[in-house]
Amino acid sequence: MNKKLPLIILTTTIITASAAVMIFKRKNNKGLFHIKSYDGKFDIAFSNEWRLSKVKNELNENSNLEAINTKNGICFIMFSKNKEELNNITLEEYNENILNSVKGENIISNKSVKANDKELYITEFDSYYENVLVHYLLYTLETENYYHQVMVALINNNIKNNHSKKIKDINNILSTIREI
Repeated sequence: MNKKLPLIILTTTIITASAAVMIFKRKNNKGLFHIKSYDGKFDIAFSNEWRLSKVKNELNENSNLEAINTKNGICFIMFSKNKEELNNITLEEYNENILNSVKGENIISNKSVKANDKELYITEFDSYYENVLVHYLLYTLETENYYHQVMVALINNNIKNNHSKKIKDINNILSTIREI
């Protein structure tokens, strides 16, 4: 028994240290997990309330990432374009092109904001989808080689409740986008 005691103490110490590291990592991560885009070129951190769409391109056939937060009634759809394919236009010009495509919608606001040192354009508008009023947030942002258009649809009945918190949460998610 005396020869096994140091081994038991060592094993217990390793298990305790491993558990402490796991707890520490979990606290530092704040419940975040990373989702890669369908093409494997981008990575975004989401909270544990989000899940990837069950079927690739379930919400839009041209998207390269789709996530859903059913608890808060939010859909997240990302489209990305290589800057070179767009003749290296500016982010502002890219945003203007997108705005021209939603001119017929009821645009509520269009503004430029910074989230973690990334410039984002946010356009809010309402539209009906299958006779249901949907509040959209259309984000335009860039990474080193790509422009991204992110369509966020707020679809539950309490769109106005916690509206500013939802926008802040989305801004925080978008500030984590990175090219792989």
